[in-house]
Amino acid sequence: MDLHDNSPAKATLSFDPAGSGHDAWSENFATSRKECPVFWSEAHGGYWTVANHESATRVARDWQTFSSQKSWDPATGHHEGGNVIPSIPGPAFIPVETDPPLWKRYRLLLNPFFAPKAAERFRPIAEEIATALMDRVIEKGSFDIVKDFSNPVPALTTLRILGIPFDADNWERFADPFHKLAYARELPEFPEVLANLEWIRGKLADLADACHQHPGDGLFSTLCHAEAEGASLSKQELVDIGMMLLVGGVGTTNALFANTMIYLDKHRAILERLVSNPDMLPIAIEEFVRFFSPVSGQARLVKCPVDVGSQHMRPGEPLLLALSSANRDESVFRNPDEVMVDRMPNPHIGFGGGNHRCLGSFFAREMFTAMFREMTKRMPDYAVDHDRASRYPCVASVNGWISAPARFTPGKKVGSAVKL
Repeated sequence: MDLHDNSPAKATLSFDPAGSGHDAWSENFATSRKECPVFWSEAHGGYWTVANHESATRVARDWQTFSSQKSWDPATGHHEGGNVIPSIPGPAFIPVETDPPLWKRYRLLLNPFFAPKAAERFRPIAEEIATALMDRVIEKGSFDIVKDFSNPVPALTTLRILGIPFDADNWERFADPFHKLAYARELPEFPEVLANLEWIRGKLADLADACHQHPGDGLFSTLCHAEAEGASLSKQELVDIGMMLLVGGVGTTNALFANTMIYLDKHRAILERLVSNPDMLPIAIEEFVRFFSPVSGQARLVKCPVDVGSQHMRPGEPLLLALSSANRDESVFRNPDEVMVDRMPNPHIGFGGGNHRCLGSFFAREMFTAMFREMTKRMPDYAVDHDRASRYPCVASVNGWISAPARFTPGKKVGSAVKL
């Protein structure tokens, strides 16, 4: 990674955090934090990267200067802004790709459904689904942590909570496009991913019509009959909110859990410590979020001239908040490249910051807890086949895994009220 100045105003690194194949991201970010914590990359038309904790926290909190708003013109196909680099064609995900005052309209409506007490009520659903999925594999002695457990638990739980109809034949069609959206942008299958996202949008639009006529029990139906700042939500708003709740529900918890269990297989003493001391798990979860940064980066668009670090930014320039790098900042975290499950305090920004701090962070913690307890109770001797495990080829937005085969001592089914 070479550092050079291409103008008095821009320090450029030959490092593309938003690209694929950068397996040495941790080492590269360590170098950039030391030499140039705010730098310009010429990839994808050019964009800034903010790699240190102090600057990343500042940018995350300053929505007036660093916009999350996405623009999309279906007639011309022009799209700009949003939460990822490069920008993805399609409508904005609401509320994460909006700024105030629109952001306030949506966030105030959604916050009560994802507050800590509300999230606690979601955990039994995740527990039932986790038990049912374990029953499907427990007698086999082998399974895939990702495909058989960490993918379907968050997806099925989210669909249940939202009240979106699904069955054993189509639930993956609601989940897979959101996983591939994170890593397949440079692969030939990406047009199919976009087409499948449109299929989901169509299903949400149909569900909105049905819920208006016959209210259901799920959160999506509740939103169909809710008012935001005194006005009902349009069908387009409902679809865009539904898409955001789905992408948040099915993707990042999966990535956090898979990374954690793969790591703990190599560090059994830490695993045994957590199993023996369950009260430690809440603190440990925060450390896993910091260390693995399942949401590894978030994009912004500069709205007005501003200096960040020693770099001058101009309106219209894209910016990447490198959360994964900020969470390894040596000036903030002692031994940042080590997992310390009792780390306190832990000022990580793994759930983002400012207005766009993750809406579902409490939900993610509850779901992770349900999954961790179920897996460690029923297959305590699981062993990952690390040579066959496959991670996302691109970790620009989500640090996830495609597959993680594992073996364990077979057990017995325990039964679940959930039928899959």
